[in-house]
Amino acid sequence: MSDVPVGDPLDDFLRSKAKGADSGNYRRTCERVVGSFLDWLGREATFADLDARTMRRFARALATHDPASEDPLVAREFAAGTVLTYYAQVSAYLGWCVREGYLERNPAQQNLAKEPLPDNDGRRSGDQQAWTDDHRTAITRHVDDAAHAALDDADEPFAAAKAFRDRALVYLLCYSGVRGGEVFADPKDDRRVGVRWRDVSLADNSLTVLSKNQRWADRSLPAQAVAPLDRYRRLLDPHDDWPVFPTFHYPSLYATIREGLGACDGWNTDAVADLVDRISGHAEVFAVLREHGLAPPAITTDGARRTMRRLSDAAGLDLDDGHGYLAPHGGRRGVGEVMVRQRGFTAAARLLDNSEEMVRSHYSHIEAKDLAADAGSAFEEHDG
Repeated sequence: MSDVPVGDPLDDFLRSKAKGADSGNYRRTCERVVGSFLDWLGREATFADLDARTMRRFARALATHDPASEDPLVAREFAAGTVLTYYAQVSAYLGWCVREGYLERNPAQQNLAKEPLPDNDGRRSGDQQAWTDDHRTAITRHVDDAAHAALDDADEPFAAAKAFRDRALVYLLCYSGVRGGEVFADPKDDRRVGVRWRDVSLADNSLTVLSKNQRWADRSLPAQAVAPLDRYRRLLDPHDDWPVFPTFHYPSLYATIREGLGACDGWNTDAVADLVDRISGHAEVFAVLREHGLAPPAITTDGARRTMRRLSDAAGLDLDDGHGYLAPHGGRRGVGEVMVRQRGFTAAARLLDNSEEMVRSHYSHIEAKDLAADAGSAFEEHDG
């Protein structure tokens, strides 16, 4: 065992995997995931501190979800596949460290360490959450009713904007097949700041997103998602550089005003503080942002999950799965289900921005069912 801090060889590991380059999607992803592990472990921890029980606690932290937890990993919610991917990336780093002589063996690969991990190996493709027709009907009906009721709320003039934001978010997830990371902000990736209104073309039924491969790509906006987005935009009256889905978290909004005006000529600390003290309520806060050309922060991927949990509860939806609510990634999978059944694997792959091979793997249960029906018919015809 070595007394070297666990994070010290990370740069060498990343360079070795990126063939000497200092950039690339693999490096960014791995650096972020292993960085989260090091934060959880403690940056001063050494290789001598690592054993199977330490990795068992890490696996449990990844696999457990408690929004009230002080542990950042436990407070976040990860899909089973994401838990396995993150753990595998950390294990790959520790395996490299074994080969470099920092560790005698990889503690992440011991059975004791891996027991808390979710069992995702060999799972049927149809076992993961995918929003059904009934789910879509229930959640869209709820956000429709809530949005129209908010228009009549005289006590809270900004209530309609918030309700129509939630409505637009739900319709986008229901019908577009976008990934959450493409439209919501990721605090750990400074390129993912949430899709902006300048990236949306309702006339062309498209939006431009930073795709999974870190390239800008145009994605389709089906007609069902266009009208809710258009109605919401007219209510919000955003600048083009505003995120489509801003946060309504007051501390974040006030921090944006303080930082934005503090960097402007003619504004000193006292003047900014005086303005912040005088404004109250979302309507006034957003009016100040609009007046001074400041963009509110975008809702994060975690914030989108919390929003969908709240909306699912309000709609009376209680799913009997590992989530218990309509998780954003389930919307994308639901879109894939419909596209594969109605238009085939090739069209589904194009809409989902995936390879056809990947889509066939994810939705193989549909093909298996269809083949079973064909086989049954074939035997009926053969047997007369």
